[in-house]
Amino acid sequence: MISFLEGIVDTVGVSYLVLNTNGIGYQINIPAYNNLFLKIGDKTKIYTYLYLREDKIMLYGFLTKEEENFFELLISTPGVGPKVGLNILSKMTPDDFGKAILQEDLDSITAIVGIGNKLAKKIVLELKEKISKITFLEAGVEKTFRFENISYAIDALKV
Repeated sequence: MISFLEGIVDTVGVSYLVLNTNGIGYQINIPAYNNLFLKIGDKTKIYTYLYLREDKIMLYGFLTKEEENFFELLISTPGVGPKVGLNILSKMTPDDFGKAILQEDLDSITAIVGIGNKLAKKIVLELKEKISKITFLEAGVEKTFRFENISYAIDALKV
């Protein structure tokens, strides 16, 4: 298992980066918005999820450990693979997606590429209870979980 990689950003694409770690270039699939924070030549730390299939090995990367944990929660849902999980994190923050699940907002969920109505219902069914366990209710006002904010992500890039 590769928990994280530290290195110099060599290439940044729409949904991937190449991280040079001691002369080895790792291609890592990332949520699309992460490319806004990654600049060629910067030293950074990327938390990774290693995906193994019969015909390929892929790395998925995240700016924070919390984002990676949320990705793993997403792909634990039957029908949600790494590609759909990455699409979710490219369109919505973990907080916003968690709120959509708790509110059963199928319109927001089905707006994500790769998620139809049937899969959206399955995601809500499978994850609503898990998400609600990390949601705190105080005096009837919902305070949803915060995985991390943007300033933390920017600080993480200054490794």
